[in-house]
Amino acid sequence: MIITFDCYGTLIDWLGGAKKAFLELYPGEEEKVDSFIKYWGEKDWELVSSGVYRPYREILRIGFKYALEKLGLEYDEETLERLTYSIYDWRPFPDVHDPLARLVEKGVELGIISNTDRDFIMKSIEHIGVEFRHIIVAEDIKIYKPDPRVFIEARKRLPSDRWIHVSAYPQYDIYPALEAGVETILLDRYGYRDQVDQTKVRVIERLEELLNL
Repeated sequence: MIITFDCYGTLIDWLGGAKKAFLELYPGEEEKVDSFIKYWGEKDWELVSSGVYRPYREILRIGFKYALEKLGLEYDEETLERLTYSIYDWRPFPDVHDPLARLVEKGVELGIISNTDRDFIMKSIEHIGVEFRHIIVAEDIKIYKPDPRVFIEARKRLPSDRWIHVSAYPQYDIYPALEAGVETILLDRYGYRDQVDQTKVRVIERLEELLNL
């Protein structure tokens, strides 16, 4: 069995990481941090769902620039660079390492399917500290989720009769994976359980529940 994961927001706390980077650059602007995340997320979705491929570092940069401009905050090239490459420092959620390590001990092959560049994902995997035998990133296939072709391409690359994909995001992952015929599990980090058909999608609250598959 292979279990693949979305990375950012599912395994890596990208919201916490981006907020930390923002506040380091704009101390005293705590009241704007949630709006910063909101505007950045809007632009990220617009770009990855456009059907046009560009490196994810460019998408991050455009999204952060958009958010800063919406908030009326001054920035320079160094600011955008520091925000973009803060991804190297984003850390996994506290509940990630141990359940994934136990899955590996049980013989489950782990994988990641992520809207990112390969150097970014390799640094994130280093922080997680668990072996991922299958790594599929947008840089390799030149397609971003939510395009179902991401999962169609992944199926060609994953050598297993049973493959399950786990994500905390219905729009980015669960819906297109279902469209591609992939077994899916929603990790309900953000209260999205009501956005999925639970007759088709299993919902879990903790990664350790995967040990019962």
